[in-house]
Amino acid sequence: MALDAIITTWSQPEVLTLAGLSLLLAVLWRVPILGWLFYPLRLLDTFVHEMSHGLAAIMTGGCFERFVVYPNREGLAHIRGGTRFVVVSAGYLGPALLGGALILLSATDLAEPTILMGLGIGLALLCLGFVRNLFGFVAGLLLAASLIAAGWYLPPQPASWLFLLLMMHLPLTSANSLIDLIRLSARRSPREQRTDAEVLAEMTHLPALVWALLWFLLALIIVVVTVTVAWSAGA
Repeated sequence: MALDAIITTWSQPEVLTLAGLSLLLAVLWRVPILGWLFYPLRLLDTFVHEMSHGLAAIMTGGCFERFVVYPNREGLAHIRGGTRFVVVSAGYLGPALLGGALILLSATDLAEPTILMGLGIGLALLCLGFVRNLFGFVAGLLLAASLIAAGWYLPPQPASWLFLLLMMHLPLTSANSLIDLIRLSARRSPREQRTDAEVLAEMTHLPALVWALLWFLLALIIVVVTVTVAWSAGA
């Protein structure tokens, strides 16, 4: 089936709502106290980041052994094999790709509650299969149960707003995390744990800052392309 037969056109009010919500989220994230209100969403970011590493390994012939997530939103994926360049890059690009997929789904006839339940079931299965620490296991299943319950019990309008929040949060947090990575890469200060950009820098002999900027550009392209398709494909 052709893409333009699936995707419908966003209306102008929808575009304005997305722009306003994006600006609001970008501002609230930088307010320390208010930022804790987004803790469940930011914790979800960590799950998506580590799962993206693991799924990239599987798709390139490697093995996703396990991953852990901690209360401070740090995580670590244990992987064997796979195309390392793709696996390392997937951590920061994964949230942007998932956000882009949700943007495209938002312009289809698929109901938002169905998508929320699908996300919850997918998260639950991945947690059951790969999370190997207590906090990560419990937190992941609680997030999954919340998504499933929201899709099942919420009325259509609140479910749509929650879906809209997730849809915009994922690409925005990808950009936000990459901005922080760019700052870290520019400083070149010693750290106990290497960033993904520093791992690629060792592999390719290109500065970590170059990789951080490239990932930021790719994440931006993903969002622009998917928003453009969702806005104009049905026209």
